[in-house]
Amino acid sequence: MLTITLAYSTENQHSAHLIAEDLADYVTIRHVVVGKANEGPVLADLLTDNEHPLVVLISHAFLTNPNCMLHAERVFGATACLPVLIDSHTYDELQDEIITTPTRLDNQAEVMEYVNHWQDRYIDLRRNASEMEDAAGEGYRRYLSKIRETSVGAEDVLQRIRETWSVTGAQFAANDYQQLFIFADRPRLWDDYRARHTAGDVSGIPGMDQLAAAAARDDDGARTQVPREVEGAGVGTNGATAPEAPPPPEATDPAADEQADIWIERAWALYDKGDAPAALELLAAGRDALPDDPGLHYHHALILATSTEDPTGARREVEALLERYPEHLDAHYLLGELQLAAGDARAARESWEALADLEPFYPELNYRLGRLLAERFPAEYLDAASYLRRATKDDEPVADAFYHYALLLAGPLNKKAKAIKVLRKGLTLDPDHAYAHYELAVLLHATGDYAGARLSFRLATTLNPAFDTVANRRAFAAVQPPALSGAPAEENALAELKANVARLEAMIANRAPQTTPAPASAPPKPGAGQTVLISGATSGIGRATARRLAPEGYRLILLGRRMERLEELASELYDGQGTETYLLQCDIRSEAAVSDVIAQLPDDWRTVDVLINNAGKAKGTAPVHEGRTDHWDEMIDVNLKGLLYLTRAVTPGMVERRSGFVVNVCSTAGKEVYPGGNVYCATKHAVDALTHAMRLDFVPYGLRVGQICPAMVEETEFSLVRFDGDAERAKIYEDFQPLRSPDVAEAIHFMISQPAHVNVLDLVLQGTQQASSTVVDRSGRARYAEEE
Repeated sequence: MLTITLAYSTENQHSAHLIAEDLADYVTIRHVVVGKANEGPVLADLLTDNEHPLVVLISHAFLTNPNCMLHAERVFGATACLPVLIDSHTYDELQDEIITTPTRLDNQAEVMEYVNHWQDRYIDLRRNASEMEDAAGEGYRRYLSKIRETSVGAEDVLQRIRETWSVTGAQFAANDYQQLFIFADRPRLWDDYRARHTAGDVSGIPGMDQLAAAAARDDDGARTQVPREVEGAGVGTNGATAPEAPPPPEATDPAADEQADIWIERAWALYDKGDAPAALELLAAGRDALPDDPGLHYHHALILATSTEDPTGARREVEALLERYPEHLDAHYLLGELQLAAGDARAARESWEALADLEPFYPELNYRLGRLLAERFPAEYLDAASYLRRATKDDEPVADAFYHYALLLAGPLNKKAKAIKVLRKGLTLDPDHAYAHYELAVLLHATGDYAGARLSFRLATTLNPAFDTVANRRAFAAVQPPALSGAPAEENALAELKANVARLEAMIANRAPQTTPAPASAPPKPGAGQTVLISGATSGIGRATARRLAPEGYRLILLGRRMERLEELASELYDGQGTETYLLQCDIRSEAAVSDVIAQLPDDWRTVDVLINNAGKAKGTAPVHEGRTDHWDEMIDVNLKGLLYLTRAVTPGMVERRSGFVVNVCSTAGKEVYPGGNVYCATKHAVDALTHAMRLDFVPYGLRVGQICPAMVEETEFSLVRFDGDAERAKIYEDFQPLRSPDVAEAIHFMISQPAHVNVLDLVLQGTQQASSTVVDRSGRARYAEEE
């Protein structure tokens, strides 16, 4: 048995007892009833020691009862409190009928009606204070004090009710009180309770017929007459206008129903085969033959929406369907999708809110509606938070709902501690939600949990390298709050971090669910599922190779010394191709640095399928007897030792998997020598020798090895580096057309895209005007201008 506390004003006892009758076999209810007597108990005091989930019936009578409202911020600040907004019922003696008034707190204007009620009440009492004090004495002064204190705190109480997760009476009673069992965290008990009732059939359940009758609305949604015998029984819809009940269903023909199901099944089979026109034709014929079957209309609209460029036609058909069958749940949802796709957010909201009144827990409805309000109606963040909170309570919640609910908690609701809890719960469902990890990092940083913030930040960057910016790294590296350290750099870092939140949230759209059903998926890209590591990715051939491989679907590990360049490239590839990248800032001249960055790769990035040893450089053109030893050391360390360090760190995994490809970017300088090229040529000859030796070493393990040897290549920093940044001396390509870096990237792509049984060992590329390192036709490049 579940035990709850049900609190309410005396005027609502009948509604409370109807609820108790409905739930009698499964829920024990502790009633806490408050009257209006001046000396009567105050609700907040009665609930001080409450140990059970608390449900409070909020009506006009409750909101105008000082014993209910005094200190009620303590009631609605409780961790387990569910306000249920029910209608108020009053008997009109002149008309001899019950008048039902909805209880609404949908917007600030409705809140202010009650705030003004209490202020006016106190002013009126003060106006007559002298006369009343003489007549009533101390009792009046106590009453005046109570009203004054209630009037001061009324707005805070009303705002707390709005901010607390709340439901209307109809929503509370719907679906066999599912809301209650979710609120009390007893979903299995609800399963048992519901098993005793036919889904959607309230007949035979004590009180439900009266509850349903009292929840009815006239079209104006304001005041409704109900039979006297259900006085006090009503539960409200918070102002929502429920659709009129559909006419009694006509007797169904089982044979017709079966035929409709067959047509629908065949239509989808045709659709799955790519023949949408035939599917639509079949369903159109079915509609003509069985015009009263709603399924044929709905599925015709659904296929029309997903297979044609005629959303308007689909929308008209769904609207016609709902005119005849206003409680068709799927049609309400589809109509909202179509309206949103057409850019009519307000109409989509109305459709989904109508669906929420019919079925509060329609799959993903609360998630979609909450996001819609948060993104398109930001001023209504309280309603958005309510829907998203409800979405987190679904039997199979969308993990992303926790993230968006947390954004509202951390932002306009200013409940950061709760936002942290919600994010952590969401991450147990989806540990790969990079945005949730990042938001958690920001919140933990703000609370001073710097170790936790750094951990969450590392997880976010592992999942999405776009978060790994200079500003973020600087901010999350802080170990003391700026106020304590007083360091301007930390203050700037935190300011940049806050700016990053807004910038990076713009990327959330990449995770947004589609507003219309997805079309048939495209065939996988050739590189899908394969990871390529490119060294020297910040410029030249390395950068061009990343750009060439991105459209093929490869995941790219980009390694280089200049993180800003890597971030810029990663952002470009992500925005243009949606490419997953992982960035490694590393100087490959350091064996320890190379070993560390490879060892620290996350598990899902450890499997490197292709290693492209691209990093290399030339320094100086002096003859040996004038050469600078620091230039020699730099070329040997990068071109030879760096290549060896990276190959040594990556290839053991390839050997273990018996699969992989190593591509060394060599040079025609590894095939010949030229004046001034002494040590550079020596390192590239060594690469040539190593490539052939690696091929022999790795052949037993099924690894492929190859090298590409380009001649002179422009669109790189090769010459600029060789001449120590002297831009004038680096202008060596102006009188002929050398290779371009994309040319080399295209050749690398050719090498790695061959079938598994093909190994391209050695590929030499030259520009048409260059026959060797020293034989170059420098007659100009005009003939190749059209290519540019």
